[in-house]
Amino acid sequence: MVGCAEYDPKWPFLEGILGLMGTNIIACGAPSLGVTAKLTNNYCSALISLATAEAMNLGMRAGMDPRLIQKIFSKSTAQSTMCDRFNPVPGVCPDAPSSHGYEGGFKIQLMRKDFGLACQVAENVGAKLLLAEAGLKAYTEASADPRCRDLDSRVVYRFLGGEEDWEKKEK
Repeated sequence: MVGCAEYDPKWPFLEGILGLMGTNIIACGAPSLGVTAKLTNNYCSALISLATAEAMNLGMRAGMDPRLIQKIFSKSTAQSTMCDRFNPVPGVCPDAPSSHGYEGGFKIQLMRKDFGLACQVAENVGAKLLLAEAGLKAYTEASADPRCRDLDSRVVYRFLGGEEDWEKKEK
């Protein structure tokens, strides 16, 4: 996400240089809009992660197998990359950070920072964010929790009190 327009004469050069570091290079228009794109993406991603963690916790506490919940989500309106590839419940997605002690991934403190910055941008431009207060509170508290600090942001599932050893209880 780059604050440059595709028609800008500098774009081919920037795209070439940035292509050495990554594959998804997107021209976002005027300067600073690349940062805006990053913040809006992380705001949305954070809320989807939090909602997925809450819904998984709810379904599991009501007696559902988390793999079944994930299967249902992936085939219905709750489908998202956060659920399909980065499910917050350990063991549901074998390659997700949650299945590896929440190691790797995007740290909870960084998600909290970006979420807070997105909220500031919203305030500056007069955008109404109904979920901002609850999301910011959750990520602020989770990033301060010693059980969650320095771990992948999907550790909000742990912060919510989600069951992490569900596979052991099955046996």
